[in-house]
Amino acid sequence: MTTFAFLIIIAAGLAGLFWLVNRERSALWRRRKALLADCRPLFERAEQVDGVAGFPRLAGEIAGRRVVVELLPDTMTLRRLPQLWLSLTVMTPLPDGAAFGALARPSGSEFYARTPDLPVRLEPPIGLPEDVMVRGRRRGAAFLAQAERAVADLMADARVKEVLVMPAGLRVIFQAAEGNRGQHLLLRQCDFGDERFDPALFMRLYDGLEEIARTLLPAAMLAQLPETRGQRA
Repeated sequence: MTTFAFLIIIAAGLAGLFWLVNRERSALWRRRKALLADCRPLFERAEQVDGVAGFPRLAGEIAGRRVVVELLPDTMTLRRLPQLWLSLTVMTPLPDGAAFGALARPSGSEFYARTPDLPVRLEPPIGLPEDVMVRGRRRGAAFLAQAERAVADLMADARVKEVLVMPAGLRVIFQAAEGNRGQHLLLRQCDFGDERFDPALFMRLYDGLEEIARTLLPAAMLAQLPETRGQRA
């Protein structure tokens, strides 16, 4: 075999490998785009775009409020498999000073968490484990006391990683999936599977944030709020 023929074979092999890798990558991104497909009918005027690493970011309105949900892959975990977090944000005006966050099992590597950035350390609400980090702004303790039962109810699910309350709205971070052990150990890849996020679970998280908001709003504002979907059902 001549050198030229050998180079042709190598080039053809590399081209075939590139095509195969590109095909697998495209299929992976298509599967990722569909992970929030079952939740999309819950939204009015829903818009979906590609977020981090091709995972979807879905935004729209629920009960007249701006809601944003996105999936965040986390490969910075130590001694654990990669995690896929669901971030659900509900934009609704809250009283000025209502600023606090609760972060479960803090490790210092939670790039998505905002609780560690808040200036004042607060006592954890009754019903939360002692290893929950709770921080807020100066007036946050009084608002946390109002909402402590609703916060504890939402964080009773061990998959809830963070609950954040700010004057512009609320957010919950939830463990949506864990990486495939074999793929991670052998290939150092993040494979979270193709299971779509459950819309009933999505609404439980949404209703949990709504309940926290209701505990923080004055009676006059509370009377004008629509019922959450969970309550209407």
